[in-house]
Order: sequence, then C-alpha cells, then structure tokens
Amino acid sequence: MQNTSTAGEPPEAPPASSPRATWRPENWPAWLRRFVSIISPVLLALGGAWLALIVVGTTHAYIGPLAVDVSFEPTIAGESVIHLDPVGAVVLDTHRAPVTMNVAVRQVDIQGLNGIVSDPNSLTALDEQLVSGLQDVIVDAAIRSGLTAVIGGTLAAALVLRSVRRTLLAAGVATGLVLGTYGLAAATYSPASVSEPTYTGPLAAAPRLIGNAEDIATNFDAYAEQLAGFVTNVASVYNTTLSLDTFQPTDDTVRVLHVSDLHLNPAAWSVIDSVAEQYDVDVIVDSGDMVDQGTPVENAYVRSISELERPYVFVKGNHDSAATTSAVAAEPNATVLDGEPVEVAGVRFIGAPDPRFTPDKSVRGVPDDTLLAGTEEFAEQAAEVQPPPDVLVYHDPSNAELFDGIAPLVLSGHMHSRETYVLEEGTRVMVQGSTGAAGLRGLRNEEPTPVNLSVLYLDPESHELVAWDDLTLGGLGRTSAEIDRHRADDEDDDAAKAPATMSPAPGLAN
Repeated sequence: MQNTSTAGEPPEAPPASSPRATWRPENWPAWLRRFVSIISPVLLALGGAWLALIVVGTTHAYIGPLAVDVSFEPTIAGESVIHLDPVGAVVLDTHRAPVTMNVAVRQVDIQGLNGIVSDPNSLTALDEQLVSGLQDVIVDAAIRSGLTAVIGGTLAAALVLRSVRRTLLAAGVATGLVLGTYGLAAATYSPASVSEPTYTGPLAAAPRLIGNAEDIATNFDAYAEQLAGFVTNVASVYNTTLSLDTFQPTDDTVRVLHVSDLHLNPAAWSVIDSVAEQYDVDVIVDSGDMVDQGTPVENAYVRSISELERPYVFVKGNHDSAATTSAVAAEPNATVLDGEPVEVAGVRFIGAPDPRFTPDKSVRGVPDDTLLAGTEEFAEQAAEVQPPPDVLVYHDPSNAELFDGIAPLVLSGHMHSRETYVLEEGTRVMVQGSTGAAGLRGLRNEEPTPVNLSVLYLDPESHELVAWDDLTLGGLGRTSAEIDRHRADDEDDDAAKAPATMSPAPGLAN
C-alpha cells in the first residue's frame, strides 16, 4: 500500500525506526541528551574563545621607540615567544599553563630612537622605560585577551544554542578557563627560563656568535678591572722608556696614537685617554670598526671622542654604518676621512671608508670583489693627490699593495692582530690589533683578544715615521702591560725589538 497525501497536506513523518528519525534529538537516549546539553556549551565556549583571540586578541602598543604586538593563544605547551622578524625568535619556557604569550617587535620608530640617542638623560632611562613599559603592556594584553576569550565564548554559545541557561553555562566555562589558565601560569612561572632561551631562525646562531651572556658579563667585569690596572700603570711603563738608549722623541716630534677595532668596548676609551695624556699625543687616528652593528643606538658610544680633547681622525670600517660615520663627524674634535686629503696637527692625511657594511659578520680571509674594487678606486684617486699625503688610512689591508708609493705610511686594522711590513716601493703598512679587545666577542673565551694600540713618532719637518711604541695589554688571566719600541730606519725590526722590550710595570707582572 503506497503513502499518499492530498494537495496542501504535509508529508507524513518517517517511521521512528528510520535512520533519519534516529538522529533527531528527541529520539536520543536521555543520557545522550544530557551529555550533549552539557558538552555543547563547553565546546562552543572553547571554540568561540579561540576564534575571538585570533581575530581581535592582539594588543598593539608603543614602548619607547618600539612598536610591539602582544597576544595570547591556547597551546599545549606553555611558553613565551619574542619575535624579532626577520632575524628569528627567542623562545622562553616560562610556565606550564596551556597558553603561549607572543611578543612581536613590529617596527622601530627611527625618529624617536634618534631623539633618545641625542639626549643622554633619555638614553640612560631607556632600559628602565622598556622594561616598565613592557610589563604594563603585558598586563593590559592579558586583561584584554581574557575579556575577549570570555565574550567570544559567550557569543558563540548564544548564537548557536539560543538558550539563556546554556549560554550562561558557556560564559562560566570561558571565565573559569581564563582564570584557571592565568592562575596556573602564575603558579608555574620560572624566572630562571630567561637565562636559558631557545633561538629560532637566523637568530639561532646568536649563542655561537657572542657566547653565553652570563659568561661574557663575568669576563668583562674581570677584564675591565685589568684595564683599570693598566691605565693606572701606564705612567710607570712609559717612564721606563725614558731610560732606553734607542730613539728619544723631542718636543717637536709629532706624536700620533693609532687605535682600531674598538667594537663598542666601553673600557677602551679609558685606555686611549690614559695613553694619549701620558704620551701627550698630537692626534688620534682610528682605522675603523668603532661599533659592532652600526645601529643608531650604538651612536651614543662615539660621544667619548669629545672627552679625549684631542684631534680624532676616523675612517669607516665594515662594521660601521653611515649613521656611525655621521655621529663621529658630529663630534667637535673629530675628522672623518672620505677620499679627500685633510691636514690635522700639521700632518697630511687621506683615507676612504670601507666599501662594505657587514655588521656582526666575519669577512677576514674571504675574497671580496667589492673590497678590491673599492680599494682600487681609492688608490687611483689618492695617487693623483698633490702634494702626496703623509699618512694613508684604510680599514682593511687585504689589498694594501695598491697603496705602495702613494704615501710613506699606511695605517689599517680589521685583522685584530698587529703586523708591520714594508712594500716594494718603500711604503710601510702598519696593521693595528684590536684596541677594544674585539668587543664582546673577544670575551667569549677565557683569554680574550689583547688590547693593542701604538704611538707613532713622526719627524716634525718631513712627517716621516721615525719610530713607534707598540702597547699591548695581555688577555684575561694575565695582568701584563708591555711597550715595544721600534726604529723605522732599522733594517731588521726584530733586532731592534729585542733590547727595547719593556718588562711589565710594577703591579702588572704575569
């Protein structure tokens, strides 16, 4: 017998035994209906909260010159992630709650940063400002994310269930979830996680590049103490040179202090100042790499130049940026060499910037067409200068043979190792070691790079190099300070060096 219906009458309901009828809620077992009525608000609360956090859960804020985004998201393993695009991220295992806090540095306000750098008082307070500001932003972001999660879960339940009772249940679940998660995060917070970060992306190379920060800080404290001892005893070491039978400078002798590769080491300035004062130098020549990454923040480091109260001649290295060069040029006693001859303290200098900018990268021993092309171009330009320069300054000596015959003296750095040699046409190349002990990277090991600087004695009439003193401070674990005096007219520097080597000054023995 067939089912029939007249026009305008609804079709008959399917039999209770059909599959369609089985899945109708009114036909479910009582226990299943109770379970669904309870679990559906919970699931909707979780889903709505998660969706709301993704859509509107990020807090945007400015902390000093930094624009940051802070967000919280549900995860299985609780952690804090600091995103520093494009260099990677720092991951901290800060807590055990099922939530991850993401802090992303979205951009840097360069104008605001320059304003802070130009104001020493603002720069001093910047660290405290960043820490305090970030704490406030994190608290605000946590409150905003919590409210967003509760509202999202409640709205999801209200739109789907259309039941006041179950909507209130979803709101309660979302509220309890937020409070419970935050409470667990606070209870399991581990301050020690900050000293054990995990790096991702290109930033993963950071520990290998600069070593453990705690070790560097410890080594720097010890090394700075040694530098202070060196500065205190420079007078004792210098006075020893007065008893030598070798060259003795006169009052008319032009004294040039050659430094290089400070690499942002703050202790280097006290050494330079002490040597410059004790030797009464006429001019300080810096052959580059004053800073490490050439950022605007590092420009504050160059302000110590003015405190030296002596002419300061500088040439850009591969770690120095255009901003670094501009900051040096702004110092009242500084002269930046940029391809044109200049006269300072009666000496005719010429120099040009390193054509590369490779912050925090090693380029030593690596063929570089850019460097060769830049050196060739500068050599051609310098060869046409009349009268010829007395001193040529160029950061990287890899192609120093191109300067042969252009000037009697070439001053370089870059290698972090001192070396002196004479080219075929008589030009002497003096490669200075690192006056800043290679910066923080030099403190990764127990014996960092020694501090090197030299005092050059030039004839007051011809401005040719007559003699020089090489000053060396031993590495960490040593307290030695030595001065080696050399005469330029000696055919064998080693023969001249032996009798002129100074013993460590009193209090600086090995």
